Amino acid sequence: MLFEAFKRFRDEDPAAPAFLVTSGDRSLPISWRQFTDDIDLVVRLIRNHAPGTSVALLGENSYEWMVAHAAIVFSGAVAVPLDVNLTAQEIAERMVFANATVLVHSSLYDEKAREVGRLAPGIIVGAFGSMKTERLLDRIRALFSGQKSLWNSPPPNVDAVSTIMFTSGTTARPRGAQLTLAGFEAFADSAGRVLRTERGKRSLMLLPLHHIFGICTSYFLLCNGVALGVCPDFRRLYAAVERFRVSFLFLVPALAEILAAKIERHGASAEEALGAPLEWILVGGAPLPRRIYEKLTSLGVKMITGYGLTETSSLYSLAPSEGDPHVGSAGLVSQTPGVEAKVSGSGELLLRGPSVMKGYYRDPERTAEAIDAEGWFHTGDLGRIDKDGFVWIEGRASRTIVLSSGKKVAPEELEEKLLAIPGILEAVVTGEGESREITAEVYGTIPEPSVHRAVGQLNMMLPTYKRIHTTKVRISPFPRTSSGKIKVS
Repeated sequence: MLFEAFKRFRDEDPAAPAFLVTSGDRSLPISWRQFTDDIDLVVRLIRNHAPGTSVALLGENSYEWMVAHAAIVFSGAVAVPLDVNLTAQEIAERMVFANATVLVHSSLYDEKAREVGRLAPGIIVGAFGSMKTERLLDRIRALFSGQKSLWNSPPPNVDAVSTIMFTSGTTARPRGAQLTLAGFEAFADSAGRVLRTERGKRSLMLLPLHHIFGICTSYFLLCNGVALGVCPDFRRLYAAVERFRVSFLFLVPALAEILAAKIERHGASAEEALGAPLEWILVGGAPLPRRIYEKLTSLGVKMITGYGLTETSSLYSLAPSEGDPHVGSAGLVSQTPGVEAKVSGSGELLLRGPSVMKGYYRDPERTAEAIDAEGWFHTGDLGRIDKDGFVWIEGRASRTIVLSSGKKVAPEELEEKLLAIPGILEAVVTGEGESREITAEVYGTIPEPSVHRAVGQLNMMLPTYKRIHTTKVRISPFPRTSSGKIKVS
């Protein structure tokens, strides 16, 4: 699907914009012809100098990053996206672990890349757009001039491992999910069945491309002919939405909240503030607090939710962009052929199909723990699937608090109730001590006495065993991962 879609746009509408980049105060298009020509050239480079290798990618969101990733996976090599927040030592360790022999990086990370080269001398290091890289590409261009293009060749094997994606929170023992083009295509097919897009409209490439959500949503939009405005810095989210006249967005909750606040400051609705309608925002990566949903809905933006994991090639369920969204659900189970979902006897959500990873790279024990003999991936999430096929997430099995009485409490349920209190912006609920007493740590804009009063009122509405025993008030926000999730110890 992806390869064929890129070829179709190249043949049918080569001058149409695939990307939009900022140059001073202007927005410049990059055409489908240029995008596919650049992919073709980099594929030739890989096949000529490093066929079948694993190539690590390090850099902020950029057009060059997407060219590199597409070329790697279309060439039959394996891409290894790396979090830019990792240290040089961590990058070197992950590359050695993933058997990646090449590191391609942006100019922002020149120094870090050089340090990686010193730590792992066998690694080949190259930069996007450097003079050395451009000269090499010029030689490849001359060498293969007149030869058959990638786009006149058979499509790649979509079932082969094409990307090794390290899961969030990976530290000493990295977990590299082995993903395929078939998984990316399953996401694109699933999203295309429920999300309304239109060829020629615009969105943003904003979510970090070293996370699966960022990669999959970018490919989905591209294969539907949506031009991607390049936004490497989430702090410029509002300006990018306004400049590129975006019609729809994929965001994490933290970014949705930032955008809502910006829109409120500029107008009574998103259309008034931005000068054009913002048709929908799909929020994934973490549960969407109701207050953010209600705020953006009141500003005239349709809010959509989804659910998925790195191991399932991003979102596995999506709320339709038309009709009843089943507010509070994680959306409708993917309707892509071959995709299945069920709930185990213990209440864990299980998934099976083309989206599911091949396994964890070089980790058969963890793979066997995650994927059973029948091919079902055990998500670790507690949930249910209603009669209409909508998924409802009720907590993380690993976070479930088992009280000394034997009763179980899902911290996510209490966190959602805390976030509904005006002035509380962030909340983490845990079970502390031998008795597993329920403790809430919160951050907000209201005084500490007000927080304690509000929690006391909340407790009166809860069953005794679910009541919050201790409340801690932070003076600063929780630390977050690069994808915007609160780090929960």
